[in-house]
Amino acid sequence: MIRFRHHVSSSTAVRAGSIALLLWALAGCAGNYIETATVQAPPAVLQSSLRYQKEYLLVAGDQLEVVVWRVPEASRVVAIRPDGNISLPLLQDVPAAGLTPRELAQRISEGLGSRLINPQVNVLMQNVRQPMVYVLGDVGAPAAYPLRNAGSALQALAAAGGVRRSGAEHEVSLIRLSPEGFLQAIPLSTTSDGQAAPYMTLAAMPLQSDDIVFVPEGRRSQVMRFMDDFVLKPLQTVLTYKLLSNY
Repeated sequence: MIRFRHHVSSSTAVRAGSIALLLWALAGCAGNYIETATVQAPPAVLQSSLRYQKEYLLVAGDQLEVVVWRVPEASRVVAIRPDGNISLPLLQDVPAAGLTPRELAQRISEGLGSRLINPQVNVLMQNVRQPMVYVLGDVGAPAAYPLRNAGSALQALAAAGGVRRSGAEHEVSLIRLSPEGFLQAIPLSTTSDGQAAPYMTLAAMPLQSDDIVFVPEGRRSQVMRFMDDFVLKPLQTVLTYKLLSNY
């Protein structure tokens, strides 16, 4: 599991997101009373007003090596049990699932502090999970899929059983963490004609680890889809986002 730590961005970013939504709305309804030709505006990219940082979270089944410096009898290679705990000498059960390796090392160090003098603990991963992408929304089987089997948006949708009849297949969006730490919803729509045009656009979009391909339901407003589907539902469903109150 990957955690995205949350940071509150400046009001400038909030205003920028609002302006983007406003420009998108105006582009759709503004008319030209002089020229008869129309200009197709490029799809707008919706951006969250919150910043995130990606982190690796431990889950049940992960294999770990807990190394206590100069105390080999307290060191162990362990697996996180289905209940989320690991078993260690001197400490017995230690909750591990949902923490980063660094946070688990700190927790173990604090637990050993009453028995050892200034314990120094490292947690080393013995197995690292494969990169995943997520397909959510109105699809046959919303779930996480290995990136190696879903290299493009079209492959990811195919792995998830395709778009359901009630889904808006022409309004598929890619949710991705930008280099600046903002969640961006990138519409994968096309201005080309032809029945195959949307599928060609999806096939041409390569995916990255932890991308979310989202298919909204039909006939929903742009603003509500952004607030509900592009932010709230992924945070609740994918379980890869960790909110923090401070920078």
